[in-house]
Amino acid sequence: MSPVPVENITPQIDISSLSLGDTDSQRTPHADKPTCPFPHELKSELDSCPLNVNPSTQEISPTLLRTSLPDRINYLKDFILFRHTDEEILHKVAPLVNDLIPKVVDELYAKLFEFDVTKVIFLQRNEGFDGPLPTKLEDLTLDSPQLIYRKIFMKSWARRVLTSDYSDPAGKTWSYMDKVGIMHTGVKAFRHREGVKPLVVPYRDCALSLGWVQTVLQTAILKLDEGELSMEEKIGAVSAVSKVIWIQNDLFARHYIEE
Repeated sequence: MSPVPVENITPQIDISSLSLGDTDSQRTPHADKPTCPFPHELKSELDSCPLNVNPSTQEISPTLLRTSLPDRINYLKDFILFRHTDEEILHKVAPLVNDLIPKVVDELYAKLFEFDVTKVIFLQRNEGFDGPLPTKLEDLTLDSPQLIYRKIFMKSWARRVLTSDYSDPAGKTWSYMDKVGIMHTGVKAFRHREGVKPLVVPYRDCALSLGWVQTVLQTAILKLDEGELSMEEKIGAVSAVSKVIWIQNDLFARHYIEE
């Protein structure tokens, strides 16, 4: 039996009858003049935006990012736009929130006690602590001697975040923050703590703790009276806290994550 031929049913369209409409609307759109994403940092229309809208490409050595702390700090500061104005507003905020730091630290440790995976870390002996240490989770309390010791260190860290000199990428501030990251991996970071059993904290919990502290500090700043800090300054302070906490986060991550 012969196959039945299939008719060509493709419709014929007269393209000459089609209207292209307004040809201007078919052209490739041009971007508007770029606006600065940091308007609060511009004092007048003549000021330059801190973000270069037509940046040149920097050459970055991946090896130096891994092996040289100053090179890594320069890269982090350039990427996240951490500038002297951020340091200045942190210093201005420091005395305004200083009295809140003990409460922030107490609430952080209370948060860590809400989960067994974060609470169990405190059964490990902290570097530099030689006092009594509970052996069972149920015996661990927020006023245990080692918890008090840890809170002292945490309060010191929080105050340094707000008052340090961040200008020198090879300076003591960044070295200290890098050692804070190292010490949670079990590697000895501070000379006076050599010979002590290492403390090992999962990076997950370090990052979560930093995020928690960032939220609390930023909320405290936003609640400051307008007479203490203007809204423009609050915006700058919230931004600066975010930047420095994320840099600290990276100085944890670099010792946990293989790049």
